[in-house]
Amino acid sequence: MKNMDKNIQEAIHELTEKPIFSTSIERIQIMDSIKSQYHDLPQPLRFSKFITALLDKVSVPVKDHDLIVGRCVDRELTEDEEQMYKSFLSSPDYPRQNVIFDAGHCTFSWETVVSEGLEGLRQRAKESLKETECAEKRIFYIAILEIYAALERYLLRYASAAEKAGLSEAAENSRQAAIRPNSFASALQWLWIVTLIECAYIAPNPTLTVGRLDQILYPFYQADIKSGRLTRERAMEYITDYYCKHNLIMGRGEHQVGDETNSTTFSRIYCFDAPQYLLLAGTDAQGRSAVNDLTDLFVECIQPTFKNPVVVIRYFEGMDQEYPALWKTLVKKALGSASLMFYNDNRIRATFQRMGFPAEDAAHYAHFGCNWCSPGDNGAWIQGGPKSVKFHVYKSVDEAEALTVPYMRTNTPCGWPEDFMKILLTLADEEEAGRKVTIDDFYHLFFLRVENFVSRKLKHVTEEVLARQRKPSAVLTFNDCFCSDSLKNGECFSASAKYHFEFQPFQMFGTVADCFIAVDQLVMLEKKLTLSQLLKATRADFEGYADVLALCKNAEKYGMDTPLSNAHAKRLSETFSEIVIRRSKPYLEQYGIYLTPCMQSDTWHLKLGEQFGATPDGRRAGTPFSQNTRPSNGACINGLTAMLNSMLCLPYDGLMSGALNLDVNKEEFCTEKGKPIFAAILGTYLNRGGLHAQISVSNADELRDAQLHPDAHRDLRVRVTGYSGIFVDICKKLQDDIIQRFE
Repeated sequence: MKNMDKNIQEAIHELTEKPIFSTSIERIQIMDSIKSQYHDLPQPLRFSKFITALLDKVSVPVKDHDLIVGRCVDRELTEDEEQMYKSFLSSPDYPRQNVIFDAGHCTFSWETVVSEGLEGLRQRAKESLKETECAEKRIFYIAILEIYAALERYLLRYASAAEKAGLSEAAENSRQAAIRPNSFASALQWLWIVTLIECAYIAPNPTLTVGRLDQILYPFYQADIKSGRLTRERAMEYITDYYCKHNLIMGRGEHQVGDETNSTTFSRIYCFDAPQYLLLAGTDAQGRSAVNDLTDLFVECIQPTFKNPVVVIRYFEGMDQEYPALWKTLVKKALGSASLMFYNDNRIRATFQRMGFPAEDAAHYAHFGCNWCSPGDNGAWIQGGPKSVKFHVYKSVDEAEALTVPYMRTNTPCGWPEDFMKILLTLADEEEAGRKVTIDDFYHLFFLRVENFVSRKLKHVTEEVLARQRKPSAVLTFNDCFCSDSLKNGECFSASAKYHFEFQPFQMFGTVADCFIAVDQLVMLEKKLTLSQLLKATRADFEGYADVLALCKNAEKYGMDTPLSNAHAKRLSETFSEIVIRRSKPYLEQYGIYLTPCMQSDTWHLKLGEQFGATPDGRRAGTPFSQNTRPSNGACINGLTAMLNSMLCLPYDGLMSGALNLDVNKEEFCTEKGKPIFAAILGTYLNRGGLHAQISVSNADELRDAQLHPDAHRDLRVRVTGYSGIFVDICKKLQDDIIQRFE
């Protein structure tokens, strides 16, 4: 695809050379000019006025190499513009506080969006408006229709700009996208424009799932190929440009550990460091393979140096054997790109069904956020939607305070390792009092805390959802314009979705597992320590307790694939998921509300580890906990296959997400001899039920050299958590943690 070199190089340049403080100034200037207007209108109409002003006024830049049009202007600000920008953010009329509530982390009804197009969506809204007499719903639909009209004008302005630039094909595709897609190219153009608006203009940290594009676009692709309107090569050029466009709208740096001094931040560029997830392969509603010719093309077009879209392969058992050519390409791309991941389709569907979901809804799941699974466009993430405060439906001040509790993960500020240490304190006192303490006592008290917390959290989120549902049409988001249920019901998706969910992560799982293992091995089995000795040593951060530290460090660890470590990993993970699923079931049956059992810590393992003292696994105070499903850094001394075997102890139908950063030494597996070995290891892991894998290829020496000579390593990509990062743009604290992963 030599014709795409210019497009690819432009995307790479923007990812690596864009000024760190580049800002989408047009969006801010337009919003600033109208931020105090329309106060007399209800939120849906005020929202539609704001979006209309934005889409009517923002520029429509095109370049001569565009196949797909749709760009966002960003640049460094002048001193005066910088002052205006800061004033805008601090204004009491800042639109994100009272008008625009989209929080990303969602997916749209993409099949409907593409098959019906803007014309079909408009007709749906018109018919629903005609049929309802509810005043709030009428306002809801009127606002949606106003947004559709603005979107049509925006597309037609792009068509005119493309025509003037001599891009007649792009112009025609834009004009057709303003009505209803009738070809592969116009469908992809329509998809991109909707994605661009959400990710560049509407939602900070959009984290949008853009759908199963090999399924959604396949009818267009088939028809175009059959008629001769499209060739395979031309389809790949369109896909590649679509990939390029995703990277043009990003900023520099990293959003979970970075800050305004070393990262663009979401207030400057809404997409900044957010992943957009493109789903491929998997199975259909009947459990049959959904792989098709378009799957191959989307995989072949993956660019190793891009950050977005993050391609999620819904792997199913035996896929490597059924599609050997595709598997070979996937492994090659995985070893060359940090923006490709594998999720076990069989496991996710089994977990949804164990929780009580109908098979059809289980098959309809999607990925978003930092490797999270949701029931597709049937499910609303409670944390991601507009909170009740924006619905103005609180019954009292007390209720307002109760429903605005910060996002809850565990009982304690520093996560489940802190819960473990509280139990250690209790049982050490009991041991001192003469009671014989067993490892079962640790499990009993730990899971009492889990049960208590999960119960409180379910009650909390249910109160939040029920508060939203008092006035479900009072708020409109951009998501609602592209959600089948919202168009059908005339209600905000975050209030009236079929399912509402919140994540219940087992944060820092590896650290907690290692603490259980250390206590069992050193105190219960080998009797080398007492609980009191262990507690005193950890409280002193092992200062003066070198012998205890050595014992703790040398104790077995999750990831070693030993009988003791595997038994604890299995017991911990299975009991945790059983509690979350059991406690959720009554809420799911009555309200459609549930907690998602997962192993997710993102980069909280760094932040919380900094704040917490030493732990019985030999971890020193202030150092990182383990991340996601991955064992603690340095624990996997028995090699890659032992680590993967250990992870197969996690419940097959008990987790919906849990990212595994699989760090691969390039000298070992990127050679012609090493690639088929890695392909066999990865395929075996997934076929045996492995949940997830996302791959970074480097080594500790290369990463350290990149810290010293960043300009020589601008193309070095690594997995962070649910997204990839350019290593030299990541802050040193996170760089050091990634280096430790490779050691």
